[in-house]
Amino acid sequence: MTQTRFHACILFIVCAVMFWWRLGHLGLIDPDEPFYAQTTREMVQANDWITPQIFGQPQFEKPIFFYWQSMTAQKIFGDTALAARAPSALFATGIVFLVWLFGRRMFSPLAGLLSAIVLATGMEFVLMSRLMLTDICLAFFVTLSMFGLWMAVHDEARRNRWVFLQLVASGFATLTKGPIGVIFPMLGGVAYLWLARTRSPWRGRGLWLGLAAWIVIAVPWYVVMFMKFGWEYWDRFFVHENWERLIRAEHDHANHWWYYPMILFLGTLPWMPLLAASLLRSWKDARTDRRVMFLACWFLPSLMFLTIVQSKLPSYIFFLFMPLALLMGPVLESWMQKGFRSAGERKLVCLFAIIQALGLLAAPMIRPEAARYNWLAAIIAVPLVMAAVMLVTQRFKLAALSFALTTALVVGMAMTTISPDIESVTSTRSIGQKIASLRRPDEPLVTASFLTRAVNYFSGIRPVGEYAQGEEAHFTPHPLPVIVRDKGLAKFASGYPSVLCVGQLRDLEDLTRPKSVLKDRCEKLLTIGDRVIFRVVYKQ
Repeated sequence: MTQTRFHACILFIVCAVMFWWRLGHLGLIDPDEPFYAQTTREMVQANDWITPQIFGQPQFEKPIFFYWQSMTAQKIFGDTALAARAPSALFATGIVFLVWLFGRRMFSPLAGLLSAIVLATGMEFVLMSRLMLTDICLAFFVTLSMFGLWMAVHDEARRNRWVFLQLVASGFATLTKGPIGVIFPMLGGVAYLWLARTRSPWRGRGLWLGLAAWIVIAVPWYVVMFMKFGWEYWDRFFVHENWERLIRAEHDHANHWWYYPMILFLGTLPWMPLLAASLLRSWKDARTDRRVMFLACWFLPSLMFLTIVQSKLPSYIFFLFMPLALLMGPVLESWMQKGFRSAGERKLVCLFAIIQALGLLAAPMIRPEAARYNWLAAIIAVPLVMAAVMLVTQRFKLAALSFALTTALVVGMAMTTISPDIESVTSTRSIGQKIASLRRPDEPLVTASFLTRAVNYFSGIRPVGEYAQGEEAHFTPHPLPVIVRDKGLAKFASGYPSVLCVGQLRDLEDLTRPKSVLKDRCEKLLTIGDRVIFRVVYKQ
């Protein structure tokens, strides 16, 4: 077996364990996965491959390419959690192999393999790749676009082909998530060309053919949507979903300058010591090593842009784990071949290794209700402690193996021992399946705003209203009426013999507080985790 095939086999095994093993075991996680899954279900039922819809009405949150993947998977695997998540796992696998190829071309075969393994065993990458989200597909095409750009600059003989590939990938990124499919590759490309003082590859036949391909891929669906829905589509997608997220924070708790750096560091667990050393080396090497400069230009402008954007979520920076992995692979290779670069680097790495292990042990202590997971944290900390010892003694291959095994252990525990606990606090599947048996004939169903899509997806029963704390729906506007707090629910319930409600425990606590008009009108029927089914009987 050649070295290339051997490396490919290793990566196939890693991807199979990290992304594909028991992929559909856990119920879809609220609120995003059921939203996309319900949209896909309704599109399949209507055989509509053009317009995303939910609750029988068009919804304009994301472009169409993501739904084409999901609909195809549902046609193949059925309406299951596996089908919902299969496109994410597929594109995650593709990203790992892209990073491998990227690293081989940019550095060396070993550096490419190590970069891919570091990426595939990072905690956030594994988590996101097991969820039904658009960001994994976007990250694949952004990575492919940046690969094409690097090769176009450094392979003049085949520049036109690489420019064409870069623009095709950007077109699919645009069809996956909108304008940012162009923005992110352009930010990195322009920054690199300016700093490297190199000639732009965007010229000649490759540019014009690439632009034509980009137009054919990215433009027609948007034109069709604008022709069907006019300015409503413009306002809902381009204004609300893009421009307003740039200037207004939908998640105030995350709108801090340090939010994304924190996510990136925590998301690279258990490779945090390697990340710290790689960033330190990159700071010193970026001016003299164009490979490091390119990766820094891919990473920093997009990070700065996303930090300025007011709406922030961990998934928005998913594509930035790729350049970080490509920075970390060569450093790990250097350790294996030459050891630490300096005594300072060794101290930094050992410090982060200790912090990482101790932090995991202390994590359950932060919240008293999580104390019962101390045993789990202790088990997972074992390979981290072993890795720290291996780093101190400069046994780098064993340290890398220990880090990778840490993530494999987390995946194994999450998919077996503690999967019921995870599902009870993240998914409405179990309680959604109980609704039909508890619902009286013709009894209306009302849900808390956070669970509306999940309840519809898992129960197959469409709620008639959404209980909320304010006048607006929790998510993108939809046709269901919003029922505001206890007085709104009391007014709604007065028109029926009873109303079946699904929410979180805090919703029931709010409705039964001493000053609530429903304090004696709510009957708890079933609780699973923090989800609860209760009945409201109210007469004026």
